[in-house]
Amino acid sequence: MMDDDLLHEMINPPPVPRDAARRRRLWTTVIIVALAAVGATTLTTSAIFTDDDSTSAAIKSGNVNLVLGGPTPFAFTPQNLAPGSSTFVPMTVSNTGSLQLRYSISYFGSGSTGTADLSNVLELRLYDLAAGSCNQAGTDAAETINNFGDPVNNWPTVPEALVGKPAGGAQDGDRELAGGNTTESLCARVDFPFEAGNQYQNASVTLNLVFNAEQTLNNP
Repeated sequence: MMDDDLLHEMINPPPVPRDAARRRRLWTTVIIVALAAVGATTLTTSAIFTDDDSTSAAIKSGNVNLVLGGPTPFAFTPQNLAPGSSTFVPMTVSNTGSLQLRYSISYFGSGSTGTADLSNVLELRLYDLAAGSCNQAGTDAAETINNFGDPVNNWPTVPEALVGKPAGGAQDGDRELAGGNTTESLCARVDFPFEAGNQYQNASVTLNLVFNAEQTLNNP
């Protein structure tokens, strides 16, 4: 039995201790290299390239700006009316805003003086006429833009629709003006009926016109 063990040791000698140490160092080196490889892979995959950019643009709202005016003040001529006479005043309506607008016109009387109220008998008409045609001949040949085409008397003391309607949205008779300093000319005519009585001598009244404008864009 003892001879067999001796023979086995001669055929398969036990490893030299230093060889075992070498193998341990080898495995340690392999493990370190493997860990280094894992670390390098992790660093490589986490380095993500990025880029950013931006842009901007201003947004500006438009505006509606109705302006009344003209080369002469808003004043009827002639004055000192007698029954059967007419008086006229031209006016310019402008849209100095950037958006197209529609507008309506309302009217009322105020400041009546005298023994009788002139606003009860005076007849008002508006026309789409240039200043040069705002006279007897020009208005006689034109159609009024009054609602329903009729002259109005018995003027109210609070605004009442005369051309179009001040309610929001498109209304029959509303007038439109494009944006960009567009203008149009209107003419107001007031008649003193021939049948007016003697009580209207030396009387006066003020005619007030109210213009209401709104945008047409996105406003049917």
